[in-house]
Amino acid sequence: MVSQVETKVIEYDVRDLAKRFAMPPSEAHDMLWNEIHQLEQAARIQDFVPVLALKHVKEHLRDGPAQQSA
Repeated sequence: MVSQVETKVIEYDVRDLAKRFAMPPSEAHDMLWNEIHQLEQAARIQDFVPVLALKHVKEHLRDGPAQQSA
C-alpha cells in the first residue's frame, strides 16, 4: 500500500505529467496508477519465481535423468 507521503509525491508527478504532456490530470493519474499497479503485480510474481523454479526442478528430477534438460 502506498503511504501518505508517497501519495503526495505521486500526485505531484501526476500534475507534472499532465503539464509536460498537455493531457488532462485525470488521464495522467489513471496512466500512472495503472503502471504502478502493473509493477506491483510483477514484483509480487517475482517473489514466487524461486519457489516455482524449485518446484520445476523437483518435477524434472522425479521424471528421471533421461528427461532432464540442460
